[in-house]
Amino acid sequence: MKSTRFLLYAIVALLALSLCLVANAQQQAPKGDQQKEAIKEEVTGWRIKDFKPYVKAIQELEKLSKEYSDNLLKLAIDEYSTGIDILEDMDNDVNKLIETNQKNKNLQEQWYWQEIDRREQEKRQIAMMKFEAKTKAVTYFTRAINHMDEITFEEVRKDPKFVNFQIRLYQAYVSTQYDLYNLKPCIPILERYIEINDQTKNDVWAYKYLSSCYGYMEGVLLKYKQGTEQEQLQYKQKKNMYMLRAAELQYGIDSPQYKHLREIVSKDEKKSEKINEFK
Repeated sequence: MKSTRFLLYAIVALLALSLCLVANAQQQAPKGDQQKEAIKEEVTGWRIKDFKPYVKAIQELEKLSKEYSDNLLKLAIDEYSTGIDILEDMDNDVNKLIETNQKNKNLQEQWYWQEIDRREQEKRQIAMMKFEAKTKAVTYFTRAINHMDEITFEEVRKDPKFVNFQIRLYQAYVSTQYDLYNLKPCIPILERYIEINDQTKNDVWAYKYLSSCYGYMEGVLLKYKQGTEQEQLQYKQKKNMYMLRAAELQYGIDSPQYKHLREIVSKDEKKSEKINEFK
């Protein structure tokens, strides 16, 4: 009898213990789920759109991505397009002004000097319009080049879209800077330009601009007695080299034009050698 009661008590105790364990597990299970949900909410709750890394190393890693390079290319194209729009608007305004000036009768002019003075004023007005527009355009072209230089993703840099745009951008930058008589900044861009591909390597205009830029720098050093003799000689040699290359591409190496220019270059270099001998 006692053994039977003991057995019943044991069974009841085991059942009670089991119920307690089940209840405890049921109470803890929602907490675990709640913790997981809380963690999930914290992860998806990051608002990283405007995040800017403070550590420079992290910033450099982001610049290696294709997305970053694509965005830079888009920015460069936008800057370039703005610069081109400024130049095109300027061309339209200049053409309209020229047409207006041609239609004017100018009956108030009684003397020839008045006509000359008016024409000079018109030229100055047009020159000022061009100067202001080209100065603004160069600012946008420079920004575009800076964006292009930051692109490091190799796949983007080798894309024909990138290469073709780079060619147009360099051409626009150089021709506009040259018109503003800012010739020195043109030199590094032109030397990068002729290294892009075979097309740019054989572009006669690149060498015409290069020879003019180096010739200008040579003249500045001689006129204001700046720089060393070695620098002057370097500018002269670069000028002559690119001048001959331009003539070769345009006329051919066996043409009379190239041979004539070659003689001029030889005399120029011999003259420099004689001057250096007397120093």
